[in-house]
Amino acid sequence: MAPAADKRLSGRKVAAVACFDSFGKVAMTLLSACRQEGAETTLHLLQISNRALSRRQRLEIRRTDPRTPIKKSSWSDFRSLTAAMVGDIDVLILGLDGFRSRDALLMLAKEWSQRPDRPVLVSAYPGILFRFALEGMLDRSGADLLCLNSEQDLSNYRLGCQALALASDNAVVTGLPLLWNAEHHQAAPDKSSIVFFEQPSIPVHPLQRRYICMKLKELAEAWPDYPVIFKPRTSSIESTLHRRHGEMASVIEQMSETVPNLQLSFKPATRLLRQCHCAITVSSTAALEAMAMGVSTRIVGDLGVTETLGNHFFAESGAVADFAAIARDPFTPIHKDDWLHQHGHHHQGREIFLAALLERLHRDRPPLPTNGLGPGSWGSPSWQTYAIRHGGRRMLSSGGARSSQRKRHKTRTLLRRLRDGLVGFGWLSRWLRER
Repeated sequence: MAPAADKRLSGRKVAAVACFDSFGKVAMTLLSACRQEGAETTLHLLQISNRALSRRQRLEIRRTDPRTPIKKSSWSDFRSLTAAMVGDIDVLILGLDGFRSRDALLMLAKEWSQRPDRPVLVSAYPGILFRFALEGMLDRSGADLLCLNSEQDLSNYRLGCQALALASDNAVVTGLPLLWNAEHHQAAPDKSSIVFFEQPSIPVHPLQRRYICMKLKELAEAWPDYPVIFKPRTSSIESTLHRRHGEMASVIEQMSETVPNLQLSFKPATRLLRQCHCAITVSSTAALEAMAMGVSTRIVGDLGVTETLGNHFFAESGAVADFAAIARDPFTPIHKDDWLHQHGHHHQGREIFLAALLERLHRDRPPLPTNGLGPGSWGSPSWQTYAIRHGGRRMLSSGGARSSQRKRHKTRTLLRRLRDGLVGFGWLSRWLRER
């Protein structure tokens, strides 16, 4: 290993903020790359009200780079936390969803206004972009360095910026950071298994979810010598960015009473993939991880190929199959390697990220907006001024146009809180998350 003084980020301080487990993992991956180049790194996990990360989720984030310290605080502390970073931190990584990325950029513009020594701002994605892709990229367009998964994402971003007569040179293709450390299987695992990776909000309809459970039971019966494992996205007390449906795990658990090789597992996805002979999902990023590791991968095609399911992203991957085809041969890899390399698995991604970061550290940073508005990609100054005056800062979020739904959502949330409080489980759920 090279001496610390010879490392490219020696003497630099790099911090990251993240709110959800997937964003925490990708932020920690970027921090790990910086730390290995000599930087002093810190991850700030910012808790959102009623959506605290569980102990298991925090351990999975820590496992990405145990040598980077993690500090916990609240999302409401973001402004005070980042105000103190000017002159002390060289780089700030925003591991945030689109809504909070916009909110963060507005707050940073206010706190770091007219500060030439402000940190370099970096943003990246924790998964594939299959819905609101351009919208999500423009949410983060105020960052100095925007890490994108593929040339297709970069092309879309450039088109969006071009339509608005804006520069797009802050974006580079690094591939999906979570795939940087994916190790290809040299040989078949000793204890091979078939693993289905659940997603929190896909499929949407209960009938679709019950169908998948039924087909997994039939698959386990067809291959009795192989464990068929259902990997829930989270447990019932854990939070994710997206709305989740918890009944699939309970249905599988009930089915496992009569089908011994049908199992539930909450082990980290990467650990399951190391012993996996076939990975199945509707459209999870775990499919890309599996392909990168050389694992036979199947994208469920029984329900069709649609934007709602997100499996349209994999339409050209060669991995789409229905359960009948999966049952006939789950173990022969059928995905296209060239497709994988064009959609997230970039062999030089880590080096491209570091080179782009170093280049931005050695040049003057453009000033952040000083008029209380966001970048031009969020809309014209006239619109942004009008939106803030009549709807507040939240109207500049990418969900601002859907804010008419907020009253119904707030009412539903209030009723849910009252229900939990009355039966006495609200405090218990919060306590369990912290254990």
